Amino acid sequence: MTVRRLRTLMPCLLAFAVLTPPSVARAGLYETFAPFSGVRANPWVLYQFRYFDPAVPTSGEDSPPRPLPGLKTSYLDGLVQPVVLMRTLAAWTHVDRINTTGPDGKTLTLSSDQMDPSQFGHRVGFILDSVEIGVKGRHAMSGVYYQVKAELIPREKDGNRSSDYLKDAYVGWNLFPWMDLRVGRSKVPISQANLKPTDKSLLINAPVLDTLITKRQIGAQITVGDPWQVFAVTGGVFNSTGLAVEQLRRSDQLQYAARAELRVHKLLKALDRNPLDFEATFGGSFSWVKENFDPPTEHRWLGADVHLHAWLFTLEGEFVRKDFYSAPAGAAGRKADRGWGWHADLQIQAWPGLLDLACRVESMDGDLAIRGTGATLSIDELAKQKKLWITGGASVKVTNELRVDIDYVHRVAKEGLAFNNDMVIVLFQYAL
Repeated sequence: MTVRRLRTLMPCLLAFAVLTPPSVARAGLYETFAPFSGVRANPWVLYQFRYFDPAVPTSGEDSPPRPLPGLKTSYLDGLVQPVVLMRTLAAWTHVDRINTTGPDGKTLTLSSDQMDPSQFGHRVGFILDSVEIGVKGRHAMSGVYYQVKAELIPREKDGNRSSDYLKDAYVGWNLFPWMDLRVGRSKVPISQANLKPTDKSLLINAPVLDTLITKRQIGAQITVGDPWQVFAVTGGVFNSTGLAVEQLRRSDQLQYAARAELRVHKLLKALDRNPLDFEATFGGSFSWVKENFDPPTEHRWLGADVHLHAWLFTLEGEFVRKDFYSAPAGAAGRKADRGWGWHADLQIQAWPGLLDLACRVESMDGDLAIRGTGATLSIDELAKQKKLWITGGASVKVTNELRVDIDYVHRVAKEGLAFNNDMVIVLFQYAL
């Protein structure tokens, strides 16, 4: 009899939990079953933990800071804010051996642990992956903002060590929501993977297609859109520096970049109709560089990306193509040396505010050459090798600043030597 009554009452209880007005929820009529409690109202979260806030953070925006007790993160009304990022990795890579034929015709045994240490090669033990320090701020009355940030362990996007310590050094103006001006050194506005901050990545490693995109450059850019930020277009012109030419190769040419974004959720917000915490952003990017060699050469980038979020689920995907023309325009038989890459990421907030699960499927080919056929196991060779990777991981947010991740990366080489060298990575990240 009791079981029958419970079955009869369950639909009524669920309807009561979902439809109860916020004022009633805040009045405390039920303590552990409050769908409208927490930082943000979400009628689909039907539980309230006593010790962890289940509020679902907005995936495309920064959540309200919850610093550690006694730690101040903003001074002078936001004019001075410290920027700190420390990432330490504990990695293990499976060792595999392959027999191949050397230049002299003899059999040569290659071991995967001879690869250069990087996300493309062999990693083992504890690694201090990144240490960033800087300062940022914004003057609310004028809309002027700035950021200066340095990397104490600089690396190129492919993992090679670098002496390029400066990351960001720019000043901007965004007093109005429909315009943003920026001058200085910053990320080139192309590719979703490129623009996403390191500490906000769904998984430990950035998508491998990010190695096709230029790193931070010096230039000026402008973003214009509508007052509701539904549609925005960014355009900019950039010049390289002597320490940042792994893509542009020389510092005497200009890179032109453009990006357009359509944010459907901003329209729904303006109409006050956004169920399930829905977000949808569609983006497209284009960039072009003409190098003043003899004969002149060209780089072109073209990409499209999407970001979707609803309730506890986030889906991101992107395709990028890079063409390098070594012959001048109009030359007979002119053909691009093409690189391409794509990825699809899925994140599930298994325990909102505490535990996220994520997976990624991605593929990339750096150029038309067949990479990984010889005994050279350098980063330059491995980063451009055609590959298919599948990554799965979990992320625990100890605090808003401290994050612990564990990822398993299944790596498959689609050309050249194919080692069975999957990798397990544990990340300890502190971001302020």
